[in-house]
Amino acid sequence: MALRPIRLVLPFLLLLTLAQTACEPADGGPDTDGDRRAILLSVDALHEGILRETLDETRVPALLGALDGGMCAEYAIPSFPSVTAASHSVMWTGAFGDVSLVTANSVPALPRGEHTVLESVRGFHYDAAAAEPLWITGGRTGVPVVSHHGTQAPGVPGYPAIDVERTEEQEARRAESAEALSQDFVQAMNGYNTSFGRSGVLRPDRELEPADVAEWSGLDVPEGAPEPRAWRWETDAGVVHFLLHGDADGYRTMSANVEPELDGAIHAHAEDVEAEPVEGRELARHFSDALALPVEGGRVFLYLRLFEVEEDGSDFVLFQPGFDLVETNRPDLQEAYDDAVRGWFGGSGFGTYSNGFLGTTVQDGGDGTAEARYLETAELHTRQFMRGSAFLWNEYEPRLMVDYFPLGDAIDHPLLGWLEEEWPGYDPEMAEALGDLRARTWALVDHRVEHLLSLAEEAGAALFLTGDHGMRTTWRIFRPNRLLEEAGLLVRDDEGQIDLSRTRAVAPNGYWISVNRTAWREGIVPPEEEAEVIQAVREALEGFEDEEGRPVVTRTLVPEEYPELGLGGPAGGDVYWSLAPGIRANASTAGQGPLEDTNMWTGHGFDSTEPDMHTVFCGVGGGFEAGRFDGVPLTVIAPTVAEYVGMEAPRDAVTGSVLSRMGLSAPPGSSP
Repeated sequence: MALRPIRLVLPFLLLLTLAQTACEPADGGPDTDGDRRAILLSVDALHEGILRETLDETRVPALLGALDGGMCAEYAIPSFPSVTAASHSVMWTGAFGDVSLVTANSVPALPRGEHTVLESVRGFHYDAAAAEPLWITGGRTGVPVVSHHGTQAPGVPGYPAIDVERTEEQEARRAESAEALSQDFVQAMNGYNTSFGRSGVLRPDRELEPADVAEWSGLDVPEGAPEPRAWRWETDAGVVHFLLHGDADGYRTMSANVEPELDGAIHAHAEDVEAEPVEGRELARHFSDALALPVEGGRVFLYLRLFEVEEDGSDFVLFQPGFDLVETNRPDLQEAYDDAVRGWFGGSGFGTYSNGFLGTTVQDGGDGTAEARYLETAELHTRQFMRGSAFLWNEYEPRLMVDYFPLGDAIDHPLLGWLEEEWPGYDPEMAEALGDLRARTWALVDHRVEHLLSLAEEAGAALFLTGDHGMRTTWRIFRPNRLLEEAGLLVRDDEGQIDLSRTRAVAPNGYWISVNRTAWREGIVPPEEEAEVIQAVREALEGFEDEEGRPVVTRTLVPEEYPELGLGGPAGGDVYWSLAPGIRANASTAGQGPLEDTNMWTGHGFDSTEPDMHTVFCGVGGGFEAGRFDGVPLTVIAPTVAEYVGMEAPRDAVTGSVLSRMGLSAPPGSSP
């Protein structure tokens, strides 16, 4: 596999113009009464080329079926930089970061006069947002909408002040958004904002403290059974009591409760690792039931999987997923979702697996047991997402459900690069072994897509399939701040920290360079000198070469020259770049120089116009026929989906709908 960035043949500005051009609508549609329904699904890191090159229809039949049987754009261009928080904001709002202020995963803290150019806040959080997402549009216009773990949900967009205070218009927008979110036909939720603990393996004398078995009530030890053993675990979600017990065959069960009582406890039974195919069985069937733990703001849920127990009970492999709090726009929704789904988890246990806590990995000579255990954690992650989607779709019957799934991104970051033959460390045997684990994980992504396709089909609805970015493998690191230091534009103090009192330009996050203008607290560059600094930055970047005289930065971009990309703005940068193959960037000032060899990693955040950063956009079912149309920016998604269901486009959208190019018109009687 060798997906390499190349320059687009069709300029992006032309694509944007096409998206804005009004076309004669095609006749027809699935419904004559205008009551269309749709699911908008973002599969994190979905890239059609990578999918087809690395996986076949035995692994991902639903995804390939959607790409072959749906009405699909040739490609979809994400935000620049191509990162998760910013690209999802584009999907939901139809606006790039220069409008929405969601420019990256971490964005500059505003207002500028109160923060330095180096301070940042989370771009995933609604406080950072300044544009209206689809679910608020629904609440404002009377259309039932669900957002299932969408970024920048479930609260009111912050509309942060740029320099001093919010404007009257911003305050009015906040009040309007709050009113929209209060409607009982708007269901917005997000489990990624607050966590009370990460996933991991619980071990005796490490996380678990020995406790007195005699404290447990309801305990009846069978004849010939080993003596029970007890522990307690102090967490941010409260104390949990554990009891290991069994029968004449030995220790078999780990029970857990908020009090040392078997009545009401959950039970994880030691079972061999899952070996049956996913089809025809319940996912994560060897996990315990859920134990609710009351926390500030709601409830989190404990699940347990007992993979292995030593014969004498002195040690075991007991996995527990993280404690993620599902926050919603209304308390009644939170209670109903928790009651129905019984715990949701933002990720699988890959970190636990890669650290060796699930057993010896294949990279370290393992026999595949650790990988099979990891896949069970991924099954639980998938199952709980599916339960949530089914509950929301069937219970509330929204006109539009916005949904998300991150598992593909989570597995491709650490594993996709092993398939990259141009990586100097490429190992065919390891590529085969880890490629199989990746393929089995993507099969769970496909299972999730198949489930949503079935929900849509049963309702006569459409599934809009998209993603947030592609992926690229790198093994060298570019440190723009070290380059700026060499160019005399950045200065560090005696402790090695960036000295803003003498620094004229800085890369705050590894995605762009910002002028340390006087609009920022501690900024030193006055307005009349900003253009001079920007030019000096571009010259430094464009003149930088590797050891063999090849350009590291293949082009520089400034907002004024590329308005169609949505660069810059109050929360953006002044100079952006494209990088040569195999190289990624960060904001570190460490290392021996601006360019060094580093660990292999697959990621994103690169130039959004380069093909390996592209994603997909398809309409499947609900009246869409199989076909292809020209590539589009992600800004068309929100207005297109809105037009399909007969809703207004979000008011900050910068491009129009492409529904007519997909072969359909707006439903009769709608006025999008």
